[in-house]
Amino acid sequence: MKTQLSLAVVILAFAATTASAATSSGTLTVTGTIDSSISLTIESAGGTTSGTGTAAATSALGSISKYGSAPTGFTLARGASNWTLSSTVGVQVDKANLTSTDYTLTAQLGSAPASGVTWKLNGSTLSDSAATTLTSTGTYGSAGSYSWDIVVADSAAAAAIDNAIDFTATSN
Repeated sequence: MKTQLSLAVVILAFAATTASAATSSGTLTVTGTIDSSISLTIESAGGTTSGTGTAAATSALGSISKYGSAPTGFTLARGASNWTLSSTVGVQVDKANLTSTDYTLTAQLGSAPASGVTWKLNGSTLSDSAATTLTSTGTYGSAGSYSWDIVVADSAAAAAIDNAIDFTATSN
């Protein structure tokens, strides 16, 4: 009787194991395409600058005047009928999954400049209506430095000169 009881326990244990061994399966199909990309960051600028290393830096010049001191990181040149604040702005463009060996960098003002104020990069006058090419052979992964001038006519009204310089990098 003892042998039959042991055999019955083994059969019940096997049946319980077999019943809980049910399985199911499924498949996750993944689709996607790798896109090439570039990233533009402002690395440096005159003035009290924040947000460097990002695409949205800010440069605060404070109160500026022909006979005052130049803001941090700028020089001031006084002319007969105007004055110029000069500095540089550093822009870096990086790439990923792209065979392009260089890029074109343009700049444009975000809004019309204040009357009597001229904005320049690399000697070219910027406007809000058309982009100006700064380089057509920019090197990826290296911060390019561009001369930056703000020319203020003596006849300009005492007012804010706030504006934005919009940079655009396009892979070649």
